[in-house]
Amino acid sequence: MPLVAGLLVLAGLAAYYWWGDGAAPPPLDPTRETVVFLGDSITSGHGLPLEVTFPHRLGEVLGIPVRNAGISGDTTAGGLRRLGSDVLTHRPKLVIVELGANDVLRRVPRDQTYANVRAIVRWLREDGAGVVLIHVKMGAWGGDALEGYREIARSEGAWLVEDFLDDVVPNLTTDGLHPTAEGHGRLATRLEAV
Repeated sequence: MPLVAGLLVLAGLAAYYWWGDGAAPPPLDPTRETVVFLGDSITSGHGLPLEVTFPHRLGEVLGIPVRNAGISGDTTAGGLRRLGSDVLTHRPKLVIVELGANDVLRRVPRDQTYANVRAIVRWLREDGAGVVLIHVKMGAWGGDALEGYREIARSEGAWLVEDFLDDVVPNLTTDGLHPTAEGHGRLATRLEAV
């Protein structure tokens, strides 16, 4: 029962932050348990022990099995390439996707980033997983870039958490982007608060 309650809290949180008028996010598959976090260095906990990362902390607090598939430096193209091997092999009930910051740093065209994110969300949905899409605000990737993530969430039936690092950057980071242990604690609290 704690697993179901935890997953409902997580899904409710995402709906609280934003859910558009497009395709409805699917009901979560009761035969699946694992929540996978697909992301970059923010998810992996750049330079920190795994047990202080927000995915690990959230799993502990909610009593749910989690897999941290965060890889430092990963892009949306990299996440798409490893979706089958690092995510779908775990038959996830829910996947939290936090990718895009490294696309900005590498100057990947925005349309390509959106195409990759859309493909990730669509593939996960087709496999039966619920999807929470996390937007990380990066300079010019604020307002109008957020609209791209909103449109993907609406049209593909995903939940969206906007400006995920709000209240963490810059004070609770090691370098202006990567959260400290305290910053990861705040991110976990933000995801479990609703």
